[in-house]
Amino acid sequence: MKDIYKEMYNENRILELRGNPRIEVMRSIIDKLDLNNANVLDIGCYDGTFLLKIKNKNAHLFGIEASDFGVKKCEENGIIAKQFFFDDKNPAPFESGFFDVVIIGEIIEHIYDTDFFLEEISRLLKPNGKLLISTPNIASFGRRMLLLLGRNPIIELSPNENDSSGHIRYFTFDTLKKLLNKHNFGVIVRKSDVVNLSNSGKLQISFFSKLLPGLCQSIIILCEKNNHADSE
Repeated sequence: MKDIYKEMYNENRILELRGNPRIEVMRSIIDKLDLNNANVLDIGCYDGTFLLKIKNKNAHLFGIEASDFGVKKCEENGIIAKQFFFDDKNPAPFESGFFDVVIIGEIIEHIYDTDFFLEEISRLLKPNGKLLISTPNIASFGRRMLLLLGRNPIIELSPNENDSSGHIRYFTFDTLKKLLNKHNFGVIVRKSDVVNLSNSGKLQISFFSKLLPGLCQSIIILCEKNNHADSE
């Protein structure tokens, strides 16, 4: 399998994450959880930027990262990180039922076998463990407008494109919720971040994040393992 992520990310990519509105919304969610002495895993953790933002410093921080750069930076930041690439057949390099919280930010859209992926997340989590997940919203306002104009709604045609980030899956709130429910994850909170008014993302409106989250750029969901009673 061609691993396009091993050397993809670098310092410039990490800088893009700092101050990112999606990251701030995810942090606001996780900081409300009881993480005292909790084991927290970030899959696709880059240099540990998100983990280091966690408010509760008594949590034990772990990461899984495909890139050489990310793993090295995590080690420098004191995060226990393991280099691993989800290839749809090999289990993640941690024991079952070890984690209280798993974070997967902008990862599931890169995964071919999403069923195997979520089965692995479930395996890693303790009973009633929490999963915080985010992914780009294919039904965002910007993508709807581009499609209406007959233009590519910011989706890749091939992983060999110069600007490809390797996305092969696209979700709406409803389709992601359906997939999570299929794997016994019940939705606790669903949020979004901003409506993009430009391809660069420099023109943004956060006003609609509560009123019309389905138009925003990101899908952000907190769910619980083995919890079938959804509340949003």
